[in-house]
Parts: sequence; structure tokens; C-alpha cells
Amino acid sequence: MQPTPSFDTWTSGFLFAVAMGIFLFLILITNNNKRNYPIAFLVLAFSGILFSYVLFWTKYSFRFPYFNLLQFIGYYASGPLLYLYFVKLYNQEKPYSKFHLIPCWSWIMLTIIVNLQYLINYNLGLGTIIRHLTHYGFVISHMVIYFILCIRILYKHGSGQTEVKKIRYRWASVLLILYGLFVAAYISYYILVNFQFFNNQWDYMISITMSVAIYTIGYFVYKEPEIFNGNFFSELFLPIENKGHSFEEHLINELYHNLITYIETEKPFTDNELRLAQLADQVGYSTHLLSKVINKKSGKNFNNFINDYRLLEAEKLLKSSLEYSVKSIYFDVGFNNKVTFYKAFKQKHNCTPTEYKNANL
Repeated sequence: MQPTPSFDTWTSGFLFAVAMGIFLFLILITNNNKRNYPIAFLVLAFSGILFSYVLFWTKYSFRFPYFNLLQFIGYYASGPLLYLYFVKLYNQEKPYSKFHLIPCWSWIMLTIIVNLQYLINYNLGLGTIIRHLTHYGFVISHMVIYFILCIRILYKHGSGQTEVKKIRYRWASVLLILYGLFVAAYISYYILVNFQFFNNQWDYMISITMSVAIYTIGYFVYKEPEIFNGNFFSELFLPIENKGHSFEEHLINELYHNLITYIETEKPFTDNELRLAQLADQVGYSTHLLSKVINKKSGKNFNNFINDYRLLEAEKLLKSSLEYSVKSIYFDVGFNNKVTFYKAFKQKHNCTPTEYKNANL
């Protein structure tokens, strides 16, 4: 006879945290900032683990056995997702980075296969295999390995001297502490369960750490929704050292300097299809933040700002190359068509590119 499912205060609160986690996942996944995708799925992973715990405690797991393996997808996803976020945060992404999610994808496939048994009413005899694969030793080892990998990235880059690097370091530290608390709570469960004083309240500690993680990230989403990218968490983390300027002004100056350095070094403006979102992804800012920095520091919109650099590049080519074709120069410096190039050039110099070239030979 199956036990009667029921909720108490704790499990009701945890179920609300699950709903909050799913809501935050949807917010983060729809803001078109790819750097936040690992964090979005990390929140979803915590929510999935927490949901499976709620089903277990309330005895609904007997009624809905399809979710019994959900927690293991979360276990094997959480570490790699945090690691991938750190990799993106510090611009260390490599072609093979996605391979870290192979254990997670394997568990997703195994979960689908197991759940098919319920639909076709057939036992595939996977019980023994699953009992071995769900051993807590494998889960702990996996999470500890990725916790150490994240520490290595954080230690390698340090806190830095600039405001942006300090903020990035503090934000990464917060995430690492939250994940470390979760791992510690999970390990402590298998230690404390051997003692007589152990009860459900101790078991709830793992869920509390996940709930804290969900609500902490939720607070940041609410506090700085338009620039949630791991680089900018203003007065939450850093004091204002220059009392003559606001923190935001000081930080925007630094962000603008970084942007100019990148543009002058890498020359992304020569890409004829360059868009605000592309440049934002290249420099590690959100589109909103990049637009704000450009507008505030240059007094121009994105297109005019980029076209100014294209015109400067055109001027250099016209002055330095006798054989350079004026007819094709617009494309080489990033303009899509000759009409736009000639119009912008004449507006700046009151002459055509050909006249400018002849005057400077």
C-alpha cells in the first residue's frame, strides 16, 4: 500500500523555491545574453533537484515515479554548468568545453529510457545498473572535481586591480561559495545519516542551500536586471573610492576604456555585418550596458560610433596607399554600400574620398 502524499511547511516553502527557480530560468534564458545561459541552466538544475526532493519527502514520488532520476541530471549538470560559466566569464572558452556536459546528457538519455518503461509497461532490467550509477560516491566525486576546477580558474585570475575585475571576482566568489555550501551539505548528509540524532531537518539543509542559491541569484536579477552578466554589480560589492564621482560613472569610464582598447586592437568595425549584440558578446557586456556606455561616453548611437572608426580607417588607407581603389575601400573598412560611405565621408570632410586622397598625396 502506497503512503498518503502530504505537504508540510518545509516542503511547501521548497516547492515555492522550485517555482521561483523556473521563473528565474525563463528570465535569464530569454534575455539573449549567451554568457548567462550556464547560470540559467544551473538555476534550473537546482530547481530540478529540489523538486525531486519535495516529491520524495511528500511521498508523491510513488505517484509520479517519472521524476525519481531528475535529481541525478541536476547533480551531474550543476558542476559543469558553473565551470562553463566561469570559462565564459573569463573568456577561456575552448572548442571541447561542451564535452563537460557528457555525464549530464547521459543521465538525460538514461532517464528517458527508464521512463519509457512506464509508458510501454515493460521492465528493461536496469535496476542493478541504476543502483550502482546513483551511488553517492560518484556524485560527490563529480561535484568536488568541478568545485576544484572553478577554484583554479578563480585563483588563476585573482581579483585584479580594476573595478571590473574586482566585481567579476566578487561575483564569481559568491557563486562558488553557494555551490560549495551545496556540495558540503550533500556530503554531510551521508555522514550525519549514520548518527541517531539525524532526522528530516538535517536532510532539509541540502534543500536550504539550493533555495538560498536560487533566491540570491534572484535578488541580483531584480537588483540589476538590465546588466546581469557577471561583470557589473555596482555598490553591492565595491565601495566608491573616488567620492568626487559616482560609482557608476567611474565604472562606465573603465568599461569605455576597455571597449576602445578592444576596438582599436581587434578592429571589429571592419565586419560589414557587425551588430550591437555581436560586439557586446565580443567584449563581454550585455547589449544594454554596451549601448549605455557608448551613448554616455561618445554621445552617439552604436551605428554612428562604429562608422566613425570606419571613416578613420578609410582615411588611413587613402593616405597610405597610392594603389588602393577608392571604389572598393568602403567595403574593406566595414561599410555595406558605397552611398552610405560617401555620404558619411562627405559629411565629415566636405569632400569625396577621391578628393581627400588627391589632397593628401
